[in-house]
Amino acid sequence: MPTFFLLVSLLMAGAMSAGCARRTFEGQALAPAALAAHRTVAILPFAVELERLRDVVAHPGAWADTAAQLAANPLQQALSAERRQLGYQLQAALQAELMHQQAGRPATSAFQNPAETNQRLARAGITYENLPTRSMAELRTALGVDAVLTGQTYMRQLLPGGVSIAVFVLSNNGANPMTDNTVRTGLNIYDTQSGQLVWRFDHELRGKPSTSPVALAKALVRDMQDGFPYFKK
Repeated sequence: MPTFFLLVSLLMAGAMSAGCARRTFEGQALAPAALAAHRTVAILPFAVELERLRDVVAHPGAWADTAAQLAANPLQQALSAERRQLGYQLQAALQAELMHQQAGRPATSAFQNPAETNQRLARAGITYENLPTRSMAELRTALGVDAVLTGQTYMRQLLPGGVSIAVFVLSNNGANPMTDNTVRTGLNIYDTQSGQLVWRFDHELRGKPSTSPVALAKALVRDMQDGFPYFKK
């Protein structure tokens, strides 16, 4: 089949297969007694990973992750800044959506304002970059809360619609955009006194999910609200 007709066929197939995002999710309370005792909770900035076809097509090596590669790759530096920005946006968006839900469904715990959380972290010398290395005891001292809610989001983002398929056909870089877009998020709640993981929630959107922090926060809260430990039953 001539390349042009192959390309058209692939584009048509991609358009026909496109649809709403498909979602799967699962939550689990690991220590109900600890959760019931929490009265103050801080939401931390999310850890974010981005994997986008457009970056690889335009800039080979865009997903480099060593210090040397980062220093030599301005695009990687920009991606790092973007991940950081998304992390803070997701923190704020989740807080806002939880507060919105709390208006009609009272919570058993109070959520610390993200601005206060981030100010307290900064005063303790805890940055976005070194946050994963800090102990739960350090976070408890810095934040003064009973629990912290952490989030990790992985976004596999392709070019819009059939464009990604066209790029795959016309480029020889080996990146296959046929696989669904994916937004995968894990939420964890840790008891700051014991350091114990007391609740977890795994969430995945596939197909054509929005990567907007606000849209993702709405999807997370919508799907976890029946099992969220701090909403009154």
